[in-house]
Amino acid sequence: MTELLYFTIIGLCIGCGYALVALGISTLFNGTGVLNFAQGDIVMLAALFVAVRTTAGGGYLSGFLEAVAVVLVASVLLGLLFVRPAMARRRDIDLIIVGTIGVSTVLANLANNVLGSETYRLASPVTAQAVRLESFSISFDYFAILLAAGLLMAAFFVFYRKTDIGLQMRAMSADVDAARLSGVQVARLTVVGWVFAGIVGVFAGVLLGTVLLVSASMGVALTISGFAAAMIGGLRHPYGAVVGGVIIGLAENYAAGYLNTAARQAIAPLIIMAVLLVLPQGILAGRGVKARVV
Repeated sequence: MTELLYFTIIGLCIGCGYALVALGISTLFNGTGVLNFAQGDIVMLAALFVAVRTTAGGGYLSGFLEAVAVVLVASVLLGLLFVRPAMARRRDIDLIIVGTIGVSTVLANLANNVLGSETYRLASPVTAQAVRLESFSISFDYFAILLAAGLLMAAFFVFYRKTDIGLQMRAMSADVDAARLSGVQVARLTVVGWVFAGIVGVFAGVLLGTVLLVSASMGVALTISGFAAAMIGGLRHPYGAVVGGVIIGLAENYAAGYLNTAARQAIAPLIIMAVLLVLPQGILAGRGVKARVV
């Protein structure tokens, strides 16, 4: 019973980290129609940057702020890279989605060459203390993920529901052509969507980096887990990312705890295939999902 409780707590906390990765994917998809296959590598870039800086003797806060700056610059450049040509040439969104796969490869190779191929574990920014659960020990870093994810989701809710930019992004989500005709600056908000996904990615990276091994190759696995989480909740429902992330986190930890690492690694791909076959719109989606041209 204690073992089950331990795996459940760990899975719940890591699942909240996956929910942040999924939130970045879902938000960008809602605002632009782009499925960003580079989101996991944006998370990786932030985590690896902070890990390298703190290992070299730098402070955690300064490393975090520098990672925010790096990811923000990268997000704006990516937004401009994809939006301007698409707006000018009416390029099909599918080509832009394929382009994000190229971005993923570039970011992974760039990180490997510039930041190195070593594997790190981010030092805890909270405390080295842990909660004892009989023979098990749970670091406070796991609970920090839970708390931070809750606060970010609340901030996202307010942004999406109460601000002009959030409301305009919701209008783009419902019908991008109607939003454009209503005066919504689609190109500008698309860049905002990339920036938002980048900011969420930074927080996901520094939080997950305290409980997962950090390296330049971790982006693909995070992208798969993030997509699985987003698809469970429904790509058009950012709040579904929470549900999906928790399900993925729990399933992976039960598989790792009661089976083996190979089973854990197979969970997210299997869930993606199952969702595509059984519930392609996700458990919270009520509307159809279709590709769009920005």
